[in-house]
Amino acid sequence: MGAFAALVLVILASSSMNDRKLLQAVALQLMMGASLGAIFALLLLAVDAQHLLHVILHGSAPTQTLIVFVSFISMYFGFGAAITGFHFVISENNFSARP
Repeated sequence: MGAFAALVLVILASSSMNDRKLLQAVALQLMMGASLGAIFALLLLAVDAQHLLHVILHGSAPTQTLIVFVSFISMYFGFGAAITGFHFVISENNFSARP
């Protein structure tokens, strides 16, 4: 994890984009990914793929299970979108900075 953090710091130091714009771009990607993840989780429950909704509703705590299921899928999608968005922003910034 330390090597990844060092790589991110080197990339940020070499980029001409300021930190606030980078943070806004990554936060936007995180929100879009999280909302798509929540929609995907709700669609999985609506379609009842593999009788997932039936299993959740007949568990010991169905409300908590639904909240955890939707929130974890949403966080998973959001984190993936944030990493991808960060990569795209840095790549685009480095590409446009080349002579």
